[in-house]
Amino acid sequence: MRMRRIPYEFVSKMSHDLKTPVGNAMMYTELMVDDIKNLLEEYPDLEDKLNPLIQYCNNIHLSSSKLINSIQSWGYSYQIEDGSFEIRAEDVDMKKLLLKVIASNEIFISGKSLDINLVYECRQTDCRSDPELLTLIFDNLLMLFINMARNGDEIRITVKDDDDGMMIRFFAAKASFTEILTDMFQSGISITDHLIPEQGILKPSGYGLLFASLALDFLNARFGVDEEGEEPRSYWLRLSLS
Repeated sequence: MRMRRIPYEFVSKMSHDLKTPVGNAMMYTELMVDDIKNLLEEYPDLEDKLNPLIQYCNNIHLSSSKLINSIQSWGYSYQIEDGSFEIRAEDVDMKKLLLKVIASNEIFISGKSLDINLVYECRQTDCRSDPELLTLIFDNLLMLFINMARNGDEIRITVKDDDDGMMIRFFAAKASFTEILTDMFQSGISITDHLIPEQGILKPSGYGLLFASLALDFLNARFGVDEEGEEPRSYWLRLSLS
């Protein structure tokens, strides 16, 4: 029990402590953008010099929000395993949510000249779930696939009807399908299984997949990876519409 309690307490405290300074950085970039826009109104001839500063601030804000998501994901991971996480279910527009997640990764997508192709073919757009948890699941998955992709690769996301649910597939780069990563994306994963016994800390590799697996299990969703030999392979998950 002590092995499990130490990281939970650590992550809980560090999550709170880290979110405050990162949140402050996000707030100040917003204030800087407002000040720069005011300067532009007063000195329109400085547009070429000031517009890049707005872009820098927006990128800092976006990168900070990614860090917040990572911190929140680990806090929720331990809450889910500890049994203290409380779901906040509401109707979620899945198409809008996925487009928002893609947009939130734009600087990383454009930095590698990736093509993110969302094919939405599900008749219904809404499902009943926790929007924050779903956002973190998709953000962690997409970020992993972006990191594993080569410059110019395509990441295709499809959403299709599946009886009374929706099937969502991520067709990612070949490097995303290593045995270590695919083994991480399955039901029954536990944080405790991924501790280094001597240190009581998480083993490296696939943190986003570990969180996604824990969260999808909590939502009673089916998920997995296409069998080796299927082309193209995908990471898939099925969400109930009700």
